[in-house]
Amino acid sequence: MNWLTLGLWGSLSMAAPEMIPLEETSMVGRTAPAFELQSLAGTEISLEDMQGQVVVLSFWASWCGPCRAELPALQQLQQQLDNDSANTQIVLVNVDREKQDAIRFLAQVGMSKDDLPVLLDNDAVVMGHYGVLSMPTLFLVDRNGTIKFAKVGFSQEKGLTELEAAIEGAL
Repeated sequence: MNWLTLGLWGSLSMAAPEMIPLEETSMVGRTAPAFELQSLAGTEISLEDMQGQVVVLSFWASWCGPCRAELPALQQLQQQLDNDSANTQIVLVNVDREKQDAIRFLAQVGMSKDDLPVLLDNDAVVMGHYGVLSMPTLFLVDRNGTIKFAKVGFSQEKGLTELEAAIEGAL
């Protein structure tokens, strides 16, 4: 083995087991994995707390380029949903190791920790349970706790049109 191979093997061997999905399968149609995470505001929030609502989970990180466009778009969508009296909650799940990275990123995109619930998954445990491999990744969980939609990436052209259609279908 050469040094490059050893370095790659070493970095893979240090990955947390819960971050490596056993098989590549879609989460759509499955029960959303339960979780409880601390928010940037300092409260513990669980998926169970949002039972009966349609929940959008957006996994993101401060180093994610497309997240710079997606997060403000999600904030606007939440405002629109609130005005429409839709029982939908958008939750941002940050996977940075340091809380300050998330706070700095939000400020850079013109948001604060109070605009949308921001949950901290610093050890990427919840990210692993959802099988997230890249950022951003969205999941829509219906009122019964079933994942009805999943999307990886963000397109400036399409924006959140697919998510909006999925939300409408879940209501």
